[in-house]
Amino acid sequence: MVRLFGTSGIRRLAEELTDDFVNKLGFSLASYSKDQWIAVGRDTRPSSERLSQVFISALTKAGKDVIDLGVAATPTVAMASEEYGTGVVVTASHNPPEYNGFKFWAHGRAYSPLQEREVEEIFHSGKFVDSQKTGSVEGRDYVEKHIKRIMDKVGRIDKPVRVLLDCANGAGAYITPQLLKEMGCHVISINTKTEGRFAHGLEPTAENLKETCEFVLKNKADIGIVHDGDADRSAAIGRDGRLVDWDSFLAVLAYGNEKVVTTVDASMCIEEVCETVIRTPIGDVAVADAICREHADFGGEPSGSIIFPEVHLFPDGPLTAAKIVKLVSENRFYKVLSQLRRYPVERVKIFYGRDSDPLELMLTIKLRIREDFKEEIREIDEIDGIRVGVDDGWFLVRPSGTEPCIRITSEAKTEELLFDLVERCRKCVEEVI
Repeated sequence: MVRLFGTSGIRRLAEELTDDFVNKLGFSLASYSKDQWIAVGRDTRPSSERLSQVFISALTKAGKDVIDLGVAATPTVAMASEEYGTGVVVTASHNPPEYNGFKFWAHGRAYSPLQEREVEEIFHSGKFVDSQKTGSVEGRDYVEKHIKRIMDKVGRIDKPVRVLLDCANGAGAYITPQLLKEMGCHVISINTKTEGRFAHGLEPTAENLKETCEFVLKNKADIGIVHDGDADRSAAIGRDGRLVDWDSFLAVLAYGNEKVVTTVDASMCIEEVCETVIRTPIGDVAVADAICREHADFGGEPSGSIIFPEVHLFPDGPLTAAKIVKLVSENRFYKVLSQLRRYPVERVKIFYGRDSDPLELMLTIKLRIREDFKEEIREIDEIDGIRVGVDDGWFLVRPSGTEPCIRITSEAKTEELLFDLVERCRKCVEEVI
């Protein structure tokens, strides 16, 4: 059976998401979900409106009633699913504009791999619900409820903060400028157009955000905050005009919490600022599940995907932005950031042909790695790819859930060791691919 879902929903080139495919997907969800109402939102990609319309049409033909949220941030849709039971967002998050996809939600939690497999089985079987009635569509704006939830939990700031906010011309433009103003920030918003043209790459990287970093300095901002395309993530740019690296960003937000959940690709520096650290496979579903299971205080990934369980159990870029400005206002953000120990980190992508099976590739890659590093392995973890700990460092090799590539992540206490680990990993992967 061909897999539809990756680590974060369905993501494909928009041209591959044909009307027939989307129609079948809509009928599959309608046949699977027990909820009568389904909330549907979309990001600002050029293809999102078409995909949303086709999907909603399929749901109503299958007898479901739809709450159409229009353009909405992914966490806004996730919050709506708490009320209606099922939520769907049409997005490919940070993927390039030519991609799009679908992410499903149930009662404020992203669909688990089991739920996704059950939807896939219905999709491939073609055994859809046969409804005797056509459902209705009701438009609704959920932004105010989302802002109120955050304001109730985070509150206003005491000391004014000057924020340079880059919404990436994405769905975050509909919520975060208003939220930060209500908190008491002086907000300078850029890239707030939502017509589907993106000012820069949607992945919040230093390369994509060069101009934004310059704007932070030019406007003498106390902090810069950047969203990806669907605003489930936030990144921070310091007042020095430099992007705060992901691992430091995660550690600042996690600082002081007793029990923290993070993923296998996170830096070892997080163990230095939190009492107990629980590691999971990559993906917000795995993080949310572990937070519940372990009764953790905080969870996040070194990608800006952060979960604050006292608010809800899904990544929320606007909420993360609110937490950041609160820390800046209280003079804690830069204080903690300056105390963090940083180690050299490198992340590499090695792309493979679309006809290759990433799971089969990984089986061979794991054997090569075990053989090549057999004298140096101090610990090994295969909950997601293969993570190997060595003296003074570690590396992780795993297949991407969103792109046709193998990802290598490595961290070491010296640049020399980092270079050696990455190059040897690269050789193991390239020999297989």
